[in-house]
Amino acid sequence: MAPLLPSTSLFYLYVVSAFIISAAVFFFFERRESEHRPDEIEKGLFGYVFDRKVWFHPSSKQDYYFFVVNTFIYSGIIAHFMISGHIVFNAFGNVFDSVLGPRQEALFTLSVFTSLAYTLVAVLAIDFAIFLTHYVQHKFAPLWHFHSVHHSAEVLNIVTVYRQHPVDLFITGTFMVVLTEVAFAFYAYLTMSEPAQLTIGGLNVVLFGFYLLGYNLRHSHIWLSYPRWLSYIFISPAQHQTHHSIDEKHFDKNFGFIFAIWDWLFGTLYVPKGYEKLEFGISRAEPNPFGSVVELYLKPFQLAWKEITGSKLFSRFAMGFGVAAVLCVVFSVAF
Repeated sequence: MAPLLPSTSLFYLYVVSAFIISAAVFFFFERRESEHRPDEIEKGLFGYVFDRKVWFHPSSKQDYYFFVVNTFIYSGIIAHFMISGHIVFNAFGNVFDSVLGPRQEALFTLSVFTSLAYTLVAVLAIDFAIFLTHYVQHKFAPLWHFHSVHHSAEVLNIVTVYRQHPVDLFITGTFMVVLTEVAFAFYAYLTMSEPAQLTIGGLNVVLFGFYLLGYNLRHSHIWLSYPRWLSYIFISPAQHQTHHSIDEKHFDKNFGFIFAIWDWLFGTLYVPKGYEKLEFGISRAEPNPFGSVVELYLKPFQLAWKEITGSKLFSRFAMGFGVAAVLCVVFSVAF
């Protein structure tokens, strides 16, 4: 169950810590002038954190339905990558042996320090993989149509992070498996032993800390920003919220997951100077083009096909292909 698994954002400690941080944000804004704070502060602590306009918005209801259905598909995709990860690891292990020559002895002995170093390398590999995937999903039009499912959320809540099309999840997973398994294989080559990370509850300790310190506020209406200097190192929840904004100045900004360095290097970093009142969605003209949960799954295939062919001629074929693809994933999970 998700509330008991540290590897999921719904782990109970992450949810509790998000509420505590939200309360701190509320008391911070409560002391500020009205023009420099969210209007919802006037509703009091619980009215601000559990704003009915957010939690009962039609977009949130889409999130809830999509989350339930996607849970089964997500499980199948994760299982697939757990298997393929071992294949990639072994393949790159053989590549390092062939290109660099088989090692006769370990370059350095294992210790707490090497485990700490590997823990950080693993996080950097995961973080860069997510950044790179995210960048490509925005820049390559056919992939954008699948990623737009996530951006079509008109309000943000704790399960909006799971509002991701299966194709989107598959692409992100592929990038992550390749980059992380390359790091694992190279570490194993140097140490002649299995990679060892520092973990809490089976999760990389850095990721655990990241999730604990407000990760769930990234997809929320709670404005948590960092000092300007820190925003050049870590992506704050507020920075990710601007990524979802329909304001054109925020378009294609802040692709990062944990670290802001990738955005800084690629020229896509945006650091807010203060509180900004945001509207979410794909665009002002059409924030959410998906009228139902079924459309969240199927319409991206149609739009991507039209993008590739430039024609509506085969849009029905693309829709049929989308149905078949989703059913294949569902059946593979069930059986």
